[in-house]
Amino acid sequence: MATDIFRRAALMGIGIMSLTEEKVKELVKELESKGEVTEKEGKELLKDLIAKADKEKKTIEENIKKGIKDYLAKVNIASREDMIKLEKRVNGLEEKVRELIKTVEA
Repeated sequence: MATDIFRRAALMGIGIMSLTEEKVKELVKELESKGEVTEKEGKELLKDLIAKADKEKKTIEENIKKGIKDYLAKVNIASREDMIKLEKRVNGLEEKVRELIKTVEA
């Protein structure tokens, strides 16, 4: 349930960023058509604004990841990394048990 909330928040953030990019493109085209910026200035402005939006998107993604990680630690739920470590330990123990069974049977 909580991870679903985080997933929805992430998708909303990404959706907002893509919507913003489209709006920025429209705004720049409007400024160009009104003659307030040249085509070259418009391209530079668009490039700068998209770069800033990408940077903000990455920041949002990092914050969401950190929030999820903090939440999982708070509610004491194992992370994927924890599960991988545990699986490796179990596999190692299974191998040792097989070796012990072989020595007992021999």
